[in-house]
Amino acid sequence: MKKIMLALIALFMLVNSSQPCLAESFKIGGSLNYYSVTESIYKDVYGKGTLMFGGALSYEPIRRLEFRAEANYFRQKGEMTISKEEIALTIIPITLGARIRFIEINRLNPYIGAGVDFYSYTEELPDRFDDVSEHTTGFHVEGGFYVDAIQSLYLDVNIRYIKADTKPFDETVKLGGIRAGIGFGIQF
Repeated sequence: MKKIMLALIALFMLVNSSQPCLAESFKIGGSLNYYSVTESIYKDVYGKGTLMFGGALSYEPIRRLEFRAEANYFRQKGEMTISKEEIALTIIPITLGARIRFIEINRLNPYIGAGVDFYSYTEELPDRFDDVSEHTTGFHVEGGFYVDAIQSLYLDVNIRYIKADTKPFDETVKLGGIRAGIGFGIQF
């Protein structure tokens, strides 16, 4: 409980230290990321990782505080360890989060953020098995920076740690991992 209180106090102080003007800006954008699940069993079956595509909407009610909603898509093919039959994993994370920009350096705006992740996933198995289709809830912490390009266009360089554990059977499977990539969009 103390950690949550300290985090809320720090958030309040960071937001309060920003200029008091109301920003009320919106952003819409897309992203291309490399996603690597950290589970060792996953790496044996699917390999190291692959691309994740996404889109985001965000609202900045006050200067330097941004609320975000994202939808992402991740699909990776692999093979069963013994029979070598093809299988595929699809993950569709829906994310709600917040970012705080703590300093502005010319066109560079670094930020930190956190949020909750709603993971829907499906593992497509050979015909003799039933496919697994489940969902789980996790969280993420992130860091990165915006680069103001021209006019209202921006780039978003981001790295995120995601924790999303699920238990479809008797053992816990860790679907979270590291996501790093670049986004682009329009601010208005």
